[in-house]
Parts: sequence; C-alpha cells; structure tokens
Amino acid sequence: MISNSEEFVKYQYEMAELQGKTTQWSNVFDNSLGIDSNGFYTGVYDRISQRYADEYAIDWQDEVFGGSALTQTHNVSVSTGTETTQVLLSYNYNSQDGLLANHNMNKSTIRTKVNSELYKGIRLDFNSMFSTKSTDGGGAYSGMKNVLLQPIHGGTLFTRDELLYTQTYPDYSSLDSSFDTANPLVQNEASTSNKRNRMFSVNAGLEIDFLKYFTWRTAGLYSWSNTKSTSFADENSTSYIMDPSNTGINGSISNSESYRYQITNTLNYSQTFAQKHKVNVLLGHEVIYSESESNSITLKQFPYPNFGLDDISNATVSDKSSGHSRSGLVSAFARVNYTFDERYLLTATVRGDGSSKFAKGNKWGIFPSVSGAWRISEEAFWKEHIRHTVNNLKLRAGYGVTGNNGIGNNLYATTISQTDYPINNTEGNPAYVPSSTLGNKNLKWETLHATNIGVDISLFNSRLNLTTEWYNNQISNMLMKSVIPSSTGYNTQYQNVGKMRNRGWEFTLNTVNVKTKNFRWSSDLNLAFNKSKVLSLEQELDYKTFSVGSNRAGTLTYYAVVNEKLGDMYGYKYEGVYTTDDFTQAADGTLTLKEGVVKPYGDNTPQPGDIKFAADNEEGDQFTRELVKIGNGTPDCIGGFNNTFSYKGFDLSVFMTFSIGNNVYNATKHSMSPYALFQNIPTEFGDNYYRMIDPTTGQKTTTLTRLRELNPDEASRTWSPNTTNSGYITYPSSYYVEDGSYLRIAQLTLGYTLPRAWTRKAMISNARIYCTINNLATITGYSGYDSEVSAANDNVICTPGYDSSTYPRSRSYVVGINLTF
Repeated sequence: MISNSEEFVKYQYEMAELQGKTTQWSNVFDNSLGIDSNGFYTGVYDRISQRYADEYAIDWQDEVFGGSALTQTHNVSVSTGTETTQVLLSYNYNSQDGLLANHNMNKSTIRTKVNSELYKGIRLDFNSMFSTKSTDGGGAYSGMKNVLLQPIHGGTLFTRDELLYTQTYPDYSSLDSSFDTANPLVQNEASTSNKRNRMFSVNAGLEIDFLKYFTWRTAGLYSWSNTKSTSFADENSTSYIMDPSNTGINGSISNSESYRYQITNTLNYSQTFAQKHKVNVLLGHEVIYSESESNSITLKQFPYPNFGLDDISNATVSDKSSGHSRSGLVSAFARVNYTFDERYLLTATVRGDGSSKFAKGNKWGIFPSVSGAWRISEEAFWKEHIRHTVNNLKLRAGYGVTGNNGIGNNLYATTISQTDYPINNTEGNPAYVPSSTLGNKNLKWETLHATNIGVDISLFNSRLNLTTEWYNNQISNMLMKSVIPSSTGYNTQYQNVGKMRNRGWEFTLNTVNVKTKNFRWSSDLNLAFNKSKVLSLEQELDYKTFSVGSNRAGTLTYYAVVNEKLGDMYGYKYEGVYTTDDFTQAADGTLTLKEGVVKPYGDNTPQPGDIKFAADNEEGDQFTRELVKIGNGTPDCIGGFNNTFSYKGFDLSVFMTFSIGNNVYNATKHSMSPYALFQNIPTEFGDNYYRMIDPTTGQKTTTLTRLRELNPDEASRTWSPNTTNSGYITYPSSYYVEDGSYLRIAQLTLGYTLPRAWTRKAMISNARIYCTINNLATITGYSGYDSEVSAANDNVICTPGYDSSTYPRSRSYVVGINLTF
C-alpha cells in the first residue's frame, strides 16, 4: 500500500479533481481552502509538498496485525495396568491468543481409555472424552478491505491519534458517499463476541470369541454438545453508526444442543484352510441417530451499553428463531477377504444404507465394491532371481460404489414457517408461509463409482519405495440446489442432476538417501494430478454458472461446462488502458478514437487513461460485455515433500507443500481498486496510475502532447482515477487473475533427545526438546497474502481459487518438551 503521505495526498487530489470533489478534498487535506481562492490550483502541489513531505504515515497492517500472539499447549498422560487390563488418563490444555487484540481461545480436554480382558475370549474397551472451549473476540473480522483502505494521514481534519482511535467513518462518508471502510481498531473495541462449547462423548465395545473361529462385537457411541454464542456492539460500532435510531446498541444470543448415538454389531469369521487359504467374513448392522435443537434472539436499541447482555429487559427484539432437526441412518453390510498363499488377495463388500433424508421408496441405497491384488514378489521365480533387487512388487485394482446423503433434513418436503399477517391494518393474525425451495420426494442417494489401479514397488532393501495409482471416480445423481421456473411459485429445488468425473494419477515416493551408524536422511514425496470433467448437467443444459463475491469486492462467475473441467473463471479480458496513440485530436481539442481501436461498451466515449477491454463481437472492434474465460482455479498438480534428518541425538524435519498450474482471482486487490476519496490504494496503482492532472496548472490537461509528457511509457500504466474507471473496476477482469502456483516451507522442526545416561539420573526414561516454525516461507508470484485459498465457501468444488479478504496466514514459532517417566 502507499506508505508516503505526500504521494497519498497528491493521489487523493488527482482523484478529487477528476471526479468533481475538489472541495471535499480541501476540507480534509487543505484546511478547507476555497477552490475559488487565488492560486488554489496553481499552488496546490507546492502546498501538498510543504505540508506533507515529512509527515507521518500510518501502517494499518502493522497496527492491526503487527503484534505477537502466544499459544500454549500442555499434554499430560498417565497409564497403568496389568497383563489383562490397561488404563490411560490424559489431560490437554490449549490457550491461543489471536493476532487481533481481544481475540483468544481456551480449550481443556480430559480423556480416559480402558482395555480389559474380562475373561479368556471376552474383551472390553471403553473411551470417554469431555471438553470445554471458550472463544472470545472483539469486533468481527470483516475482511482485509477495512484494514488496507484506511487513510494513512488525517490531513488537516484529524490528528494521527484521532485517525487511529476514533471512528472517522461518518465524517469521511459524509464527504464521499462511496467511502465504506470503518476503523478496524475502533470496531474491534466496540464489539465483543463469545462462543462457549461443551462436549461429552463415550464409546464402549464388547468382543466375545466363540466356536473357535467366530468373534461377536457390539459397540455403542454417545456424544452430546452444547453451544452458546453471544455478541454485543456499543455506540462506537459500525452497526450503530450506520443506523443509530433503528439498530442502535445491539446484540444477539443463541443456544444450540445436539446429541448423537451409534450402535454397531458385527459377526466375524476367520479361518485358514490347508495353510494357504485364508478366509475372513464380516457381517454387520449399524444404527445412527442424531438430533439437535437451537434458538436465537437478536436485540437492538439498548438504552445504555453499561450492562451489555446481562440485562436485556429494555432492549427491543428485532428477530428470533428456533429450530429442531432429526436424522437417522440404518445400515447392513458384509465383507469377505480371501488370501491365497500370501500372493493373491481378494476383497468383496456390499452395504445397504437407509437414510431418513429421503422420502419413502428412495431411502435405501445398495453399494457394492470389489478389489484384488497380486503380490508378484511372493512368487517362487521372483524370490529366486529378482527379490534381492526388487524386494516387493504388488499389483492391485478395485472398483466400488459409495453413496452420499450430505444434504439438509426434510428436503423431500416443502417446509413452511409461521408468520403474522395483518388484516384490515390489524396485526396478530397467524399465517403460514412456504419456503422458497420446493420439496422433491424423488430425491435419492448421490453415488460415486470409483475405479483404481495401483502398483507398489520396493527396491534395494526397501531403500526406495514407490506407490503409483491411477483412479477414475464418476459421480452421478448429484444432489444439487437447482433453479426452477418461477411459474412453479418457487425459486429453487434440490434435485439429483448431473454427472462429473475426477480422473488422475497419484504418486508416493519414499527413499532412504543416507543410512549410517550416526546419520540418517530419508525423504517422502507425494504428487497428485487430477483432472475433473463435467459429463452432464440438469435439464440437458450445456453449462451452469456459479457467482461469488459482490460489486465492489469483485463479482466473479464460474462456469461448469459439459465436457470441460471445473473451475473455469469468466469475465472480461483486460488489455491495459487507452493511450494517446489511440486518438486523434481536432483543432478544437475534440478527441476521436482511431479506426481499428476497440470501442468501449455502449455509447461511452473513451479518453486516454481509461480501462480498455478486449473486443468480443464478431467484427472484433467492440467490447460488448460478453463473458469469456479468463482463468481456472484448479491446479494441474499438488503435492508435498518431506525430508527427515537425524544425527546422534539431533533430528530435523522440513516439510514443504506446493501447487502448480492454478489461477487465483485476487478479489482483495479488486476491492482495493480506486473508487472512493480518502481511501488508501496499493502501490501498483499509486506509483503507476495514468496522470491526467497537470502539476503546473493543478487541473485536467486537454492535449495529447501534454498527456504523453505526464505519462512516459503510458501503455504500461494502470488506469486514471476518474469516475468512468470507478465504474469499470466493478467488472470482473483478467487484470485480477494471477498465477497461484507456490512452494511453501510449511513446517520446520529441530529437536534434540537427551542421552539416556543424563535423564536416567532424574528418573526420566526419555526427554526431547524441540522447536518448530510453521509457515516459514512461501515462494510464489501471487501478490496477495496467500495463494492457497478458496474463499467462496458456499461451493468450493465449483468455485476454486477465489481470494476475497482472506485472513492472513500467520507464522508461528513453537518451543516444546516431551518427557516420559
């Protein structure tokens, strides 16, 4: 961002003059000097230099995120037991401060584990867990925009402290209605939030061996959780400032409670025939049930902030809601494993699942699978001639069908809600309103048909191990929220529509590079190459669109096109700016666009410094706002690379992750494109924007010759901050599409294990100290905070690579000690 006050104020003047807001600029930066004052324009740049050349410039990123946060993690476990019974008790405490002030998290967890052989052939296992978690926050993090666009100098209107510690948003927005960035420091102090969660779970199982080859197991799980969330915003909050009369001081309270139980029964048969034929058969039955309740209330117009949410008697209820949902799943399954002479392996399974999320007649799905493997290295000819070089070679293949019911409850029916309908201007008449989503009783299981073929190979006494796998996964009857004709009276309906395929290769390589008495170096590399393809869509459509973002933050449209891969970004192709070479100038100063130069959208008349988009009509001379492909957010390859070193008591591990071939739409940069006075801008605009104001006259120049002088190498400049371009920057364009490839040193750990001779004297069997650095460094050409991002959370699969004000990834340093007594 611009970090020099003089440059910042000069840029603000150019924008104000081009947009007819020079008086507003003067009210902030020039002591409200009248624009009709003698020498106002001709002396404006000198006044700016004299007043701001050596002035402060606030680094808002440092002010908001520049602190340090401490994280503590403590684990203590105690175990004891006999030959037949083992008991483990553990406690974990985690405390984490946020990079933002007033943000922190504390969590405590107690676990118990018991394994016991009650009698020969009868075994019991028991596990329980109880945890409490509290998350405190200041004002809700509303994206990087409010941090990055803050004015770095208050001009003659605000002092530095006023700019930092008071809510200046009302003053700025009254001068320019486009100004929409509240002070993040004040907002953080003006609002508080808290989320408290308690969770308990217990599971136990009983195994009984009988008739020599049979084992019966019954197991049960029960989990319960309770969550309470609160928020409160006082008179300095943005919500109060935006609407002091209707919203005012406000808050909210919500509670939710849920529980889940699972009962599983299995019968296992295991037998070996003729020492070479191993058979294992498993039959099972399972029941899963979950239920949840919630209620919330939103309050406004608190008369005073003094008591917060401790006294809500005088507040006004603006909204209230409650919910109650139930879901159940019943399953039956069978599995057969067969092995012949440790060389040939075969597994076949089938399961039937019945879900309460589907209507009668569609509740059940049957999902079979089969897989086999051939351990070639166990063949006699291999052991005799090849095994000393190729230690292990295994071919395997599999095919299976799995189901997905990951949708909300009761979508097979059209839900209704209760409301109040005034009749004859009289309220209090109960009414029922259907939802905008039409129920679909024909909904059924989404299915995934998966095929995989793999090879496992080990060489040179297992110093080199390679796994290669080809897979082909096809999803059909996809559960999607589809747009339906409005003539039905509804907007959307969940349907089983479309097919898509994921096909690719995965490689895992493990090597022991060096192995001596005191030194060892091993490496692990994994690579994944995936290519998706849309096979069909709803109602025989050729494509389906998914829009993310907003006007100023960058609205982007993704296309899912039949026979193409997912993740295609569509917008307009950016081709720089119109330059003086694109125009001819008449004697009266009128500018005319030359023949062959792309005409802008509609009847707009361009001028030098305006954004130029590529032609998209058949004649190739007009920009018509026809969406074209500008990028794809799906990587060609992703992977990880880990290296582990050990020398005597020292150990070092370096873990790296990488992605190749994906694009990122930098909507954060889009939202920071110049559109409002007083806001800061990135240096790529501030250092290189197209100058239209002549510093000697202080006003817009009208000659092509002078524009060339003001803008050397003008074709490489970003656009001028005039009103026309403030509208153009709402368009999605290739300007914001960047290469998202990266290589990240994700984690580096250095440890030292003390010699046993030292620790034994202190009754310690093992002691290790270590230091870990997370997110040490990233090599990337991406200009945003993090190229490993996908902020469009509603539909990440179809809209990958969208970066909109994502919270920066922090670097953390961890120092720890492991003690075993």
